[in-house]
Amino acid sequence: MLSQKSLRSEFALKLLPIFAALVFGFAYVVYSTIEQSIYGGIERSMFGEANRIAAGNGYEHGDLDAVFSQRRENSRFFYRLDGKIGEEEIVVERDITNLAEAFNTIRNTIFAVNMVSLVLIPFIAGLYSFFLAYPIRALTEELAQKNERSVAPIAENQCVPTELQPLTETLNRLLARIEGHIFYQRELFVGVAHELRTPLAVIRARNDVVLLKERTIKKYQETLKDTNRTIDEMNKMTRTILEIGRAESAQFESPEIIDLPLYISEKAKEFALLAAAANRGLECEITPNSLMVSAKSTLIGHILNNLFSNALKYTPEGRTITIRSAYAAQKYTIMILDEGEGIKPLFNPFAPFVGKGELKGVGLGLYIAKGAAMALAGTISLQNREDKDGTLAVFSFEPALQNQAAQS
Repeated sequence: MLSQKSLRSEFALKLLPIFAALVFGFAYVVYSTIEQSIYGGIERSMFGEANRIAAGNGYEHGDLDAVFSQRRENSRFFYRLDGKIGEEEIVVERDITNLAEAFNTIRNTIFAVNMVSLVLIPFIAGLYSFFLAYPIRALTEELAQKNERSVAPIAENQCVPTELQPLTETLNRLLARIEGHIFYQRELFVGVAHELRTPLAVIRARNDVVLLKERTIKKYQETLKDTNRTIDEMNKMTRTILEIGRAESAQFESPEIIDLPLYISEKAKEFALLAAAANRGLECEITPNSLMVSAKSTLIGHILNNLFSNALKYTPEGRTITIRSAYAAQKYTIMILDEGEGIKPLFNPFAPFVGKGELKGVGLGLYIAKGAAMALAGTISLQNREDKDGTLAVFSFEPALQNQAAQS
């Protein structure tokens, strides 16, 4: 027995009246067609006979006015034509007892077929609803097998109906985001354990060496200063990890209506102050002038902050950082270009605790930006510039546009 909330039961209940209407409608059309065809032939034959009688009496063909009727006498059935031409009346009658019995048999047969159909229609509707719901059930069963160890995309070559293809594509994008999130979370946990264990081991080793024998006060002070520097590095790492937590919490915030180019311009003003303090230049090319969207500004801010901080870190003094934005094909793209050394081959800048060169930091900034971009259903990439030395960071996503009514 299907549940009241079952999709199959919904299909079946909607199909029952449709199938019933089709069966009875088809039976009515078939019976009416047979009746009109046979009676039409009889009427044409009787009309022709009446015209011949009228012509024999000297009247023109086609002047006859005729009315057809049916009567029953005892167990016999007769079909009668009452015609009038001028002052003369013409009557033609046919015995249609056999035909009436045949029609009665046809009616009884159609009625019996309809009664059987009423019994079969629920089973047919249930079977049809089973085939209608099968692709949804197959998709549900495949999704039920997904877990943190198996988030492979749904194969789109399994004869997915056209109506379900947009849903399959959306689910695959979601699964890809989950898979990426799980991968980077795993890398993050391993990296945190490794990165925190190393400075703790250094502190312990340094203290053990100092405690081996009596030292001067100056030596103890130097050891404590070295320990404090190591603790500062650990604090820097924990602050960055807290930033990851805030970025993930921002994923659950409600979107707000913002003027996206204006928001980026305001952030660029803050970046200009940081660039000037570090003896770097900053150029901005923000287009269009205005674009009202519904978006999570906190996540966009995390992305901009981390991409700019990365560009500021690797851009030499006296060089320029460029921020550009554009809206085309329903996608808003933000580009940040630096004039640093670029990216080395086989280097994954988005992996946690990955840095490069002497300016290596905690290595979580781009990891945070990647997670925020995935939460916005966008993409983020880094590549070497083609016009000069440096790196091109590109963040692109499809914002939900707001019409004038929404803006007001």
